[in-house]
Amino acid sequence: MLQDTTDLAAMAETLSRSPDYRVLRRLVASSRYVPTLGQDVRTGVLLDTETTGLDHAKDEIIELGMVKFDYLADGRIVGVRDTFSAFNEPSVAISAEVTALTGITDEMVAGHRIDDAAVTDFVGGSVITIAHNSGFDRRFVERYWPVFEHKAWGCSMSEIDWRKHGFAGSQLGYLLNGVGYFHRTGQ
Repeated sequence: MLQDTTDLAAMAETLSRSPDYRVLRRLVASSRYVPTLGQDVRTGVLLDTETTGLDHAKDEIIELGMVKFDYLADGRIVGVRDTFSAFNEPSVAISAEVTALTGITDEMVAGHRIDDAAVTDFVGGSVITIAHNSGFDRRFVERYWPVFEHKAWGCSMSEIDWRKHGFAGSQLGYLLNGVGYFHRTGQ
């Protein structure tokens, strides 16, 4: 088995030059940055939830992931400030269907609780919250953390014309693959 990342990178580069192959790379967090003094930036939060089901009134969040980023007045993102990721053990067992969809098992969430104060602190200075399906995620996070009730919301699934950008659909995994990335493998 190949262990040398230099060899693997060379192989990926060779394959990517061929019209017969496409190389996907694991999406990794970018390095954090500190805004330039005097730079007029606003802060946003991109979030994703995984839940025990679709009913925001009774189902529970089992994972919360957030990325805090800074952007300019024209909307250009200038850097990632921080990330937040936490599991939450629900009051019921995670169904096989949810595990198949999310990859999250009862063992992964056992004993974990999302720290409410940490979520409130992370989101506190942001101007906007964006989710890929904000109609779904928003109802869940507002139930858990009131800080989200007072934020502007955006939806990266429905408020972006993905076809205009060359994509036939808007499913997150499809979009990632379309730009050469994958996620959640090997976690």
